Amino acid sequence: MNLFKEFFQEGFFHIVDVGALDHILFLLAIVAIYNVSEWKKILWVITSFTIAHSLSLALSLLNVINLSSHLVEILIACTIAFTCIENLFFKKLHPYRVLFSGFFGLIHGLGFSTALKSIFSPDELNLLTTLFPFNLGIECGQLVIISTIVIFLFITNLLIKADKKLINQLISFPVLIIALYWIAIRF
Repeated sequence: MNLFKEFFQEGFFHIVDVGALDHILFLLAIVAIYNVSEWKKILWVITSFTIAHSLSLALSLLNVINLSSHLVEILIACTIAFTCIENLFFKKLHPYRVLFSGFFGLIHGLGFSTALKSIFSPDELNLLTTLFPFNLGIECGQLVIISTIVIFLFITNLLIKADKKLINQLISFPVLIIALYWIAIRF
């Protein structure tokens, strides 16, 4: 049970840590176009992302997929930038957000696998005793982040009565700038 707890905590604190800012900003960008009343859409988008990153995390740990961590870091920044650009300029793509979110989840899962591989030795990695609790920890941390974002959006909307478009712009422009900066320095 200690091993389960250790890997769960590693996953949870990996995602809620300021070091995982790229993932937190991606989650912020992916929900920036929604109102709280659109919680079902948010749920579908996040579920698509979660399933995909869980799959690629497992495939990477099993050495079915191997990409350099440098390339994965660039691709993660690109997913954030694309999401912000879509938020701001391509409204016709919004209905496909579930598909984009799933595809981007595959990329983010590879980033999680790099973190997991760097924390533990190959002998410690096992689908049931390490991957499952690590991924469960990530998911719980992600729920905390998404809940915080949705509550923040709800309170922001109540306090400043900003419309969805303005809130989207206030989130997407700064996140886009950060993502473009990350792309530039990661190349």
